[in-house]
Formats: sequence, C-alpha cells, structure tokens
Amino acid sequence: MTNYINTMELDELTHDFLSSFPSGTHMSWTEWQKEAEAYGLNENEIAELQQYLEVNKQLTSPMRFAGRQWWLTKLEIEHVELIKQYFPSNWEDEVLDRMQRGDLGYLNKDWRLEERKQTKRSVKQ
Repeated sequence: MTNYINTMELDELTHDFLSSFPSGTHMSWTEWQKEAEAYGLNENEIAELQQYLEVNKQLTSPMRFAGRQWWLTKLEIEHVELIKQYFPSNWEDEVLDRMQRGDLGYLNKDWRLEERKQTKRSVKQ
C-alpha cells in the first residue's frame, strides 16, 4: 500500500475539491462525502477521494481521552481499542506514548502489545 498520494495524481475535479480546503483538514467520512457531493464529485471521484484521505491520514474520527479530543484514523482507532483490551488500567498512557513515538496505527511495530498478547495466551494454556 502506498504511504502517500500526491494531489497531482488525482482527477482534476477531485484535486480542485481538495484545494478548496486548508491543507491537512480533518473531518469524518460523512462530512467529507457530504461536501464532495455538494461540490459535484461523482461516484468514482468520491471513491478516489476516500482512498486519498485514508492514505494521507485525513479521514479521521474524534476520540476523547487524556483530557482532550484527538482526531484519529480508522487504523489508529483500531490500535487504541486493542490497547484498551490489553492495558485496561493505563491504556491512555500507553496510547499517548505511541502517539509521541509516531507508532499509533502501526500494529506491526507495537512490540509491547505483541508481548502482552503472548503473555495472555500463555496464561490461558
């Protein structure tokens, strides 16, 4: 999977639509889709927009923890939910630590989560 999509690779109308927002704008998919339809993007352009937003981490949802609201991608939210399961007493600290390291959303880099999973499996056996 590509780590980044340049706006110049997009359909012209999709590019124009994105250019109408400040760089790095974060909204939920429902908000993006509503704006795209109002702008006149067709089904294919909307699908292209969704892929662009996911790859460039602009397709986000709000999540509140550690005393503030964060805008997280779908993968980051999945990662947070797993952290909650395996670190129930201090999950907020665990999430903040991963955010500071830039690892939130990258499950394959989360060695502490893997260790905790293996420990829980060993205890169950």
